[in-house]
Amino acid sequence: PFPVPMIVNPTDTYWEPNTVSQPFPRESRQAMMTSGAMSNPWSLRQVFNFMTHKVKAKEGLSFEEIIEAMDSRAIDENLKKSGHSMIWKEVEAKTGRPTPRVEILQYCDAMVARMVLDYSPEFSIFLPCRISVLEDAKGDVWLMTLDWDVSWLNFAWHPDSQLDEELKKGGKRIRDAMLSIVDAGANGDEKLNTIDFLKRHVQGEKKQFKFFRI
Repeated sequence: PFPVPMIVNPTDTYWEPNTVSQPFPRESRQAMMTSGAMSNPWSLRQVFNFMTHKVKAKEGLSFEEIIEAMDSRAIDENLKKSGHSMIWKEVEAKTGRPTPRVEILQYCDAMVARMVLDYSPEFSIFLPCRISVLEDAKGDVWLMTLDWDVSWLNFAWHPDSQLDEELKKGGKRIRDAMLSIVDAGANGDEKLNTIDFLKRHVQGEKKQFKFFRI
């Protein structure tokens, strides 16, 4: 009842890197989403849950200890910290009431990001990679990130879905690094004192400077 026009030519397998694709017609987008919603047995919350890799932090760890461990591991993984948003502070400032704590941390490897953008500039909507640290209704602290497992692409039929080996390798490195950062934060690994952390941070800045700009 919701026909979707075939607007992709499976035989057209070449494109110039960093080329923006033609936007989907709104009617086609609505038809696809409506058809998918009617056939999908999951709720929207289940869809979000499916897309998420999450780990509960060890009991007793503070937000500060979790984030310090994450930043330390990011240096080890050669990822640049590119942002830190404290949403809960803004909510409290606007409402004047306490709110569950949630902070969003951003990490990036600009060279891998450049490769991904050359494949699809539209991927920029997912950049940079993010990890949330949040307190739930029970008071437990969770670390969550988008699950970047793309192993399913091995079964994709469309030739454009076959990534080159360098991009596959870079994507896997980023996913492994992000999961490592989540694991470090959840377990409070490497609780460094301020002096040791600053030394590591300076070393990391020197090591990562070539990855800083896109």
